[in-house]
Amino acid sequence: GISLLAGSNASSTQYIEFGFSTGKFNGSSLSIFSRGEPGLTVVGGRGRFMMAKGIALFNPILINATNVIMEFKVTVIHY
Repeated sequence: GISLLAGSNASSTQYIEFGFSTGKFNGSSLSIFSRGEPGLTVVGGRGRFMMAKGIALFNPILINATNVIMEFKVTVIHY
């Protein structure tokens, strides 16, 4: 996936794209967007996740100057 963070305070904007390269969802992706809340919003995707919506909760495991490891729990409704 790819992540973008704009801003450095509690109201910063976050965009995360999760891409799948194997299994049932191969070639699909999920798009997640939020503004500084612990619950992120699933705003769509590509492939099997076209028009997806849902929520994503995250748990930071490790954050330092060079690495970020986060655990995501995502609930998605898709067609």
